[in-house]
Amino acid sequence: MKLAFIILAHKHPAQVKRLLQRLSHPAVHCYLHIDLKCNLQDWQEVINLPQVFPVRERVNVIWAGWSICQATLNSMHAVVQTGVAYDYITLLSGQDYALQPIPDIIRFLEQHPGQQFLNVISDEALQPMMSKMDHYHFVEYNLTGKYMLGRWLTRLLPARKPPYGLKLYCGDAWWTLSLDCVTYCLRYEKEHPSLQRYFKLTWGSDEFILPTILMNSPFAAQIAKHSLHYIDWSAGKEHPKTFDTTDVPALLGSGRPFARKFDLTQAPEIFDKIDGI
Repeated sequence: MKLAFIILAHKHPAQVKRLLQRLSHPAVHCYLHIDLKCNLQDWQEVINLPQVFPVRERVNVIWAGWSICQATLNSMHAVVQTGVAYDYITLLSGQDYALQPIPDIIRFLEQHPGQQFLNVISDEALQPMMSKMDHYHFVEYNLTGKYMLGRWLTRLLPARKPPYGLKLYCGDAWWTLSLDCVTYCLRYEKEHPSLQRYFKLTWGSDEFILPTILMNSPFAAQIAKHSLHYIDWSAGKEHPKTFDTTDVPALLGSGRPFARKFDLTQAPEIFDKIDGI
């Protein structure tokens, strides 16, 4: 089995290096997207690690904006264009970590051929979040009064509707998908330009675009509707909990191969505990 990991990183090169070393294996290639705001000189030690490939088309990523989707799509293109026959591709952030050794992760994926691991929430859970899509949002536009503009346009213009008659789906932005599934998403996004135009005016489009594409696709029956991540949203905030050493039993007992999020500057010792050192 051959695996590719896409890692979207924007800070803490030392932490990303630790993640890449944890993922190191002869069957693994890692594709690293470094936010355009970052100085590449700070990342040279990371880029020079074996089997790590920097994504050349870098994006200035803005939280909750389309730029996260663009960085992800650019990275997906970088993987597919190599022509390597990867069995699975996994999207991680630079603040994720592998809870299990790579051989265990490979063994798990070998036991679930053809299954696509993408979190998809229920229609009931989606309803309170629909303002992210139904309203106009100018997240990445440097406009004075852009939030008021969005509110007025939402009131005055016809209701926003997804293009092509698509039903909207939502889930986590992190996933593990087969190569043919990733290729399908790239082709669909390219052949349906109204999709990008629609999602550019939404909030948090990275949580919507791939679930929407895939749940309206021939791959829908293969979607597990859960990712391989352990994420703690129990605080009810916009960001998940940043783990510390008190979370190690829950992390290792979750059965999930990956988790987010971690911060090397807040709890550096947690990585040794997860690694069993």
